[in-house]
Amino acid sequence: MAEWCKAAGDGAGVRDAAQAGTSQVPASVRAFRVLSRLLVACVLTSIPMHLALLMSDSAMYRGWVYLQMALLTASAWLLWRARKLDGRAVIALPLTTIPAIHINATYLNYGNGPLAWSLPLALGLCYVALYVTARAGTTRQPGASAAE
Repeated sequence: MAEWCKAAGDGAGVRDAAQAGTSQVPASVRAFRVLSRLLVACVLTSIPMHLALLMSDSAMYRGWVYLQMALLTASAWLLWRARKLDGRAVIALPLTTIPAIHINATYLNYGNGPLAWSLPLALGLCYVALYVTARAGTTRQPGASAAE
């Protein structure tokens, strides 16, 4: 124990422990975490980009932009929570993303409805499928057969 605490002081022990912990994590869980972090980065990048839309003369348009930015912030937070396989966050994610996509397709990008829905819908389905696969990978016991 004392050696680990001493090694943790220089950070090497912590890195070794973290690497040892990730080597036992199933590939599906690692893939889900990587996708979650990537989506968080994309959503957080899009939020400041919406600031340019606030230059509009229309108060109603600016209101939709503010609502869009709030929904994107909530979505990023839920994605961050979901990376730890938090089922509540995954279930709550459509409550923020569907309205955000609808606002984007209807009020911010006029006339691009099918295009604005197709990529997020496909990505959402892949995300849920990867979540289910990752959860199934964590509930299986090592060495157990599929028939058990």
